[in-house]
Amino acid sequence: MLQIQNLHFWHNVERPLLNGIELQIEQGELLTILGANGRGKSTLLNCIAGLLSPKSGQILLENQPLNRLTSKQIAQKIAYVSQHSPQTYQYKVRDYVVLGRAAHLGVFDKPSEMDFALVDHALEKLSIRHFADKIYMQMSGGEKQLVNLARILVQQPQLILFDEPTSALDYGNVFKTLTLIKELSLQGFSIIMTTHNPDHPMLLHSSLPHSRVAILNEQGKLQTGTAPEIITQENLTALYHTDLRLIAVPELQREICAITHL
Repeated sequence: MLQIQNLHFWHNVERPLLNGIELQIEQGELLTILGANGRGKSTLLNCIAGLLSPKSGQILLENQPLNRLTSKQIAQKIAYVSQHSPQTYQYKVRDYVVLGRAAHLGVFDKPSEMDFALVDHALEKLSIRHFADKIYMQMSGGEKQLVNLARILVQQPQLILFDEPTSALDYGNVFKTLTLIKELSLQGFSIIMTTHNPDHPMLLHSSLPHSRVAILNEQGKLQTGTAPEIITQENLTALYHTDLRLIAVPELQREICAITHL
């Protein structure tokens, strides 16, 4: 579905953020990318979304070069939930979420009853139907994140990019978001997400054993594999320059990642 071939990107040529990235994502596959702050995770997603142009290399979407597709053609296939909430003036949530249908409408078309039915279904699925008449810009960061997830659902893409989707959420909404990501993967959506929390890909791996994890290192290289292959104490210590431990928790029947001390 998505192929990245020898991708390079830099702001400063002496320190490339992305340095020969090679990646292939199949339909229905989930990839979680770990990386320290400022190492290029968001930059990689921006390149895949067509928002940034690589310095060299190629991105293919269904065997078509991404740089030959229009913004609308990309939006019909790829949805992007970034870390930064968009400015929407004084849109109510229901009117904001229906903007996800824009890629499927003509220039002068207005959303139909069917489009708004998709909105209501998405709000219901995320248990935020009570947000419908709230003003998007007056909501908290966590509430906006949930609304943006609803907008993605109504966009109906094939590939979803999540840039740190749980960063502003409380534990309850982290659970809700990771559960939604699992369900979307099981429904056949391809997903690439970034996170700083190694527990998230480990938790997802327990339900989705074919999911993959990648580490974007200081050299701008991407190392990919399964969660047990990639999430090791050695890799995590090198990535975050912190003494971390993977601890088996029998009650959970899995390992968790923990900081050893302060």
